[in-house]
Amino acid sequence: MISFDEAYNLINSTGIYLKPENIPLLNAFDRVSYNDVASKVNYPAEDNSAMDGFAVNSSITSKVNTGGLKLEIDKKVIYAGGGLKTPARQDSAVRIMTGGYLPETFDAVIPLEDAVVADNRLIISPPVKPNKNVRKKGEDIKSGDIILNKNARLTPENISLLVSCNIKKIRVFEKIPVSVISTGNEILNFNQKPRHGKIYNSNGILAENFLLQNGCAIVNNVVCKDNLKEIEDALSYAVKTSKIIITSAGASFGDKDFTEKALESVGFKIKFRQVAIKPAKPFSFGLINKKIPVFMLPGNPIAFYTCLAVFVKPFINKHIKINSRMQIIKSRASFEYIKNNKRREFIPAHTFYKDGIVYSEIYKKLGPAMISSLGYMNSIISIPENASKILTDELLDTYLI
Repeated sequence: MISFDEAYNLINSTGIYLKPENIPLLNAFDRVSYNDVASKVNYPAEDNSAMDGFAVNSSITSKVNTGGLKLEIDKKVIYAGGGLKTPARQDSAVRIMTGGYLPETFDAVIPLEDAVVADNRLIISPPVKPNKNVRKKGEDIKSGDIILNKNARLTPENISLLVSCNIKKIRVFEKIPVSVISTGNEILNFNQKPRHGKIYNSNGILAENFLLQNGCAIVNNVVCKDNLKEIEDALSYAVKTSKIIITSAGASFGDKDFTEKALESVGFKIKFRQVAIKPAKPFSFGLINKKIPVFMLPGNPIAFYTCLAVFVKPFINKHIKINSRMQIIKSRASFEYIKNNKRREFIPAHTFYKDGIVYSEIYKKLGPAMISSLGYMNSIISIPENASKILTDELLDTYLI
């Protein structure tokens, strides 16, 4: 049995190769960019008006006299996204709407609310400064500027930015193909009717949704009976199609724990067996053919989830470096806790903000099989190996979900 840190480091010394793929931008939500993305256009595309008003040539307005300068107002009106087909007279004013392109040599806009108009003439006094109320071409983004960095998760916000910069396709990391294999005679698939002594495959559903949130694609999510041949067949398919394999249950040493034996039939070599953590002590890890990582997770729900959170997710993040949806912060304990072992403990918790301080409260029902905590928790508290007691207000590492 090895320590948490040893297990963590061994797992993350392993690498998998992820391919890039080019996909339509409008299908890219929640994917992760493979490289920096540069704008294909200037933004704004042209000098344009920042408000409704009158476009003028500022150098003409410098000729203001004591009675004010009177500029004839052109009959044409410039609307958003448009300009003039024929040049305007330099000594005129042109009615322009917000977003309209300034006529050539015109470089300032007088807002409607500040304009003085008489007899179809705009009266200027005092002179107008250049670039007044004008959004300059490329002042926000110039063609070639980097607008999205590598390893960025594609969100509604940055997809909108990319659309504005004429990006139609984007190169992203492939979704990591993962197989999830749950074992146990007592396991029912989701669409089966409940039966005495049976439980539903909640771990498989939990893993699938967790992995989908974190840059993966589920190749296969199956339930196998405690039958060596059935597990071997599922693993043979997984080896051909997946870059990560996750198993649920069958990782201990009971008469029906066939998972490791089945794994050996497809080239599995163990890296470590059991970790000094609570829950999830039976967690083991190894490689198939020196390249496919296999996470052998225990079957109890909270133990299973703990391994996903503290081992599987960091391994995924190492490869596609996404902004983690599970961050580790410090929070203050709003509880006292006695610890009577030398293992790293992970406890379901609810983390909250009060009076400028982040606190965490642990779930009242503790235990690796207490599935009700999945409806309560929004975090996991980590209690160090050398701790024997946690006091109120003590700072603890907290995995925010």
